[in-house]
Amino acid sequence: MRSNIRQDRLSLSSALGVSANSTKLRRPASQPVQLETKSLFKGQRELHINHNDETYRLSITKLGKLILTK
Repeated sequence: MRSNIRQDRLSLSSALGVSANSTKLRRPASQPVQLETKSLFKGQRELHINHNDETYRLSITKLGKLILTK
């Protein structure tokens, strides 16, 4: 039985951002977006995130940790 997990081929050169005819590594154009949980949760302890037609739950635990569940 086949699983429904998508399997993509990823070469080391593409993972490192190296083209086939270049040995230089590319740097990201900009830094990742950084958000504060206070601005995301707005006083709540849970939020829902829609990604690829699926909904994920991001929750803050009693100990202040983040948990992402599907």
